[in-house]
Parts: sequence; C-alpha cells; structure tokens
Amino acid sequence: MFSTEGPTVSPSPGVALPSAPRDLVPVLVSSRFVRLSWRPPEETGGAVQTYGVYYSQDGVERERSVNVSEPESLELTVSNLKPEESYSFRVVAYNDVGPGESSTPLRITTKPDLQVPSRVESLRAEALSPTSVQVSWEPPSQPNGPVLGYRLLWTESPSGKEQSVEVNGLNYKMEGLNKFTEYTVRVLAINRYGPGTASETVSVTTQSDVPSAPPQNITLEVVLSRSIKVSWQPPVRSAQNGIITAYKIKYRKTGRRGDQEAIEPNNFWYLFT
Repeated sequence: MFSTEGPTVSPSPGVALPSAPRDLVPVLVSSRFVRLSWRPPEETGGAVQTYGVYYSQDGVERERSVNVSEPESLELTVSNLKPEESYSFRVVAYNDVGPGESSTPLRITTKPDLQVPSRVESLRAEALSPTSVQVSWEPPSQPNGPVLGYRLLWTESPSGKEQSVEVNGLNYKMEGLNKFTEYTVRVLAINRYGPGTASETVSVTTQSDVPSAPPQNITLEVVLSRSIKVSWQPPVRSAQNGIITAYKIKYRKTGRRGDQEAIEPNNFWYLFT
C-alpha cells in the first residue's frame, strides 16, 4: 500500500477519531530494517482497530505504509530499507471510523551494511635467514569496498607467543625472529567495516645457525690410570640454533701439536686411551 499524503477522513458529527499515538521510538536499527514501538493514543474514540506506519526515504517524495496485523501490538518491523539512508517514520491509529492524528515524525538513519573483506589469497612465507622471514599474499577476491590495509599475525612455536603488525602493501619482512624456530603466519584484510576473515595459516621455520652456546657440564674422569673419559651435555635448546650434527673434541699433549676427534651427535662422552 502506497500513499503520497497522510490518511484523511471526515468523521460523522459526534464521532471521535483517535488522537496521535505517543512516544514513537526505535527499538532496533539495522542496516536494512527498523523495529519501532509506540504507546496508544490518549483518545481512541472507541477501540483501535489497527495502526499504520508511514515512512519515506530522504529525497524521495513517495511515502510507503505498513499496517500492524494485530491491533493489540504496539511494535512493527519495517523491512527492505537501504543501508546508510535516512528515513522519516510516523504512526497513525485507526478506529471504526478511520485514521486519527499522526504522531510526530521520527527520523532514523539505517546502519552501514557490515561487509568485511573475504580471505586474502596465495599466502606464502619463506625463511630468508636465521632471524627473518619474507611473507607475501594476494588481495581478497571480495574486498567489499576499498582495502585500507592488512594485519599480519605470527605465532612462535612452541611458546605460543603471538605478535601482529599493520601492513599497507602485499608483503612484509618479519625480522628479529629466533633462529631455527617454527612460526605460523596468517593475514587478514581490513576495510571500512573492520578486519575480515583470517587466511589459512602457513608454517615456516627460520634458517639454522651455528650454536650460540657451548656444551654444558663438561667433566673429565681418569679411567684405569691410562685413559681419560670426557663427558658433556648438549647446549640449552634455545642456543642450539638447529639440529646438532656432531661434536668435536680438540686436544693436545703438552708441547705437541693439537688434534681433534669428531663425535656422533647422540654420544655425550669419549674415552682417550
């Protein structure tokens, strides 16, 4: 039902039409619908048969109307609105004779249609050095408006420590990382409505490096007066910076040239005879 003007009826002498409904307020404002509520008119002129809600969009002359299906209901949802548009609403009560006075118009602006970006695509991470990783990606296929930037998040294993950074382009060099450490990386795009869905995670391990600490708990023990047993423990894990492939023991007799022995990585002792 559409109307360009408010309802008007000339009642018979001595018959009262309803006064204006009171306290028209928005209960819920969304991007595409508005839920309104109101109080009955002070004067009804008999039982109220229904209420009519009339509304128009700013800049559009045509006024639309929706009738309440149950006369005792004092709420109505107006649907099929446009996001981020201003509308004017008013309510009219009907009795047996016809429509009464219109409420004071209520102006409401619908909310934005919150459409965040879809996932970024083709996320890649490559270790450049023992302390840096290069990350790159492609824009989301459905940005839902201009992409304002990206958020890169990475989690260190096994500590679970997470860090993030805001990025303007489609790549970023992560620096100051721990050596020979696994990181999981994800990226999400941001538009005017906020961050979108995070990408699938990718894992990358920084490159290895020489150990940054010596073996621990080195001991010497004389065995049967003619042999010496050397024992040790690996460096602390955070200082290994990779997979230990061997140990080397350097030794020399007094006054002689030095020599060395290579030891398998799973052996933590050696016997000089």
